[in-house]
Amino acid sequence: TYPHRPPLSAAPIPFHLLPEVARALREGDLIGLFNPSGAVYERAPYEQTRRAIEALGLRTREAPNARARYGHMAGTPQQRADDIHALFADPEVAGLLAITGGSGANRVLPLLDWGLIARHPKFLGGYSDLTALINAVFAKTGLVTFHAPLGRSDWTPFSMAHFRAVAMQAEPCTLPLAVPGEPA
Repeated sequence: TYPHRPPLSAAPIPFHLLPEVARALREGDLIGLFNPSGAVYERAPYEQTRRAIEALGLRTREAPNARARYGHMAGTPQQRADDIHALFADPEVAGLLAITGGSGANRVLPLLDWGLIARHPKFLGGYSDLTALINAVFAKTGLVTFHAPLGRSDWTPFSMAHFRAVAMQAEPCTLPLAVPGEPA
């Protein structure tokens, strides 16, 4: 944390302050998988997510309510917020990655404990409906978040190389990044 950071409150942190950057992910780290939006009805996306993350040398753990259902949502807004809180508070979890997007992440925002998230800075990635969550986390806490593949995304050599470069090696990344085994 930075010494000039004001106390946490419901008000957004002014953008002129330096952002909070979580440490880079390392091989062997545990990634918490969660669904802040739509439900996933098939088993295959969970297995696909696990395989992709393990191929990066990371371990995975599903949040307690990751497979919950509430209509077309992945559990109630409170269940989804509880998962985010549990993963941020767990000292063994190094980062959070959404399994899927969809709709409904905005319903979780009023339930989040911004102070808890700020006190436990971690990698947070996803895209699509996750944009609401990752932007709100940055606006409310200053924690740098990432547009990253969802767990159920197609983890191509391109996306794997970029995820590794940005999230694990903390490299600034511009396109095109050379992908191992492909011509530059």
